[in-house]
Amino acid sequence: RIFAIGEEPSRVRVTAYRKPCALRHIFNALDPDEVERIRGSQFGRLLEIADKPSFSGRFGRYIISRQLKVSKKHEAWFVFAKKPIRFSLREFAIVTGLNCGRFAKRSKKRCKSHITEKPYWGELFGTLKEVPVSS
Repeated sequence: RIFAIGEEPSRVRVTAYRKPCALRHIFNALDPDEVERIRGSQFGRLLEIADKPSFSGRFGRYIISRQLKVSKKHEAWFVFAKKPIRFSLREFAIVTGLNCGRFAKRSKKRCKSHITEKPYWGELFGTLKEVPVSS
């Protein structure tokens, strides 16, 4: 445990309201085709967040204050109703809708085209063998 039993921060209340006006301002500034492109991507959940009420940041602080120490890199464990609850990358993906899997392997194709242009800095600025500090 990060905090001992009974030593968790007190008076932390969870509120079920927030003001999503910042997200609404962003989406109102976009064209309809841009909004549809976002809606079709994995970030489409941002549109849902702007439209639906959700918990405030206090809920996050409430959960973190009841966090357990674990050695696994992509897991967090919390105490809720005196029971440990896991919140891993899998649960994060389910809640947010983001693709949290491994990146696709990229092919390592070599570029076959060679640069045939010569450097043009010398033509633009001339060549300086010595550059004094005053210049």
